[in-house]
Amino acid sequence: MEVVGVYTRQCAIGIAAKRLAAMSAKLANGGINPVTSEGVIDGNYVAKILAIMMMTGFYDEAGKWAWCTGLPAKTGVGGGIVAVVPGRLAIVGFSPPLDEAGNSVRAASAVRYITDKLGTNLFRTEPEPAR
Repeated sequence: MEVVGVYTRQCAIGIAAKRLAAMSAKLANGGINPVTSEGVIDGNYVAKILAIMMMTGFYDEAGKWAWCTGLPAKTGVGGGIVAVVPGRLAIVGFSPPLDEAGNSVRAASAVRYITDKLGTNLFRTEPEPAR
């Protein structure tokens, strides 16, 4: 019960999109704050964090997300999504309506759109056909 209590409290933490962007920008920048140049996450851990995000960050939809966007990402039950293009940028979306898997419908759509437009899918070797 203690573990469930801690998990529930962590899920209930409110955060603004600006703070999500600041956190994920550090992951995109190898653990270094891109504004202050301060190291905030040991670079040895960044690849591990991104790998875990890629494999589990979208719960039961993680494989589909990885195939569609090619980006490590994490969703939250509040409707937030952070996606990371390692070495380049972070993309953040926030919109509370969730799908049946518990992921934000609009934020996921926005991140997929940006990923397609910027061509940042790590797995795509050629442009995706027009939809």
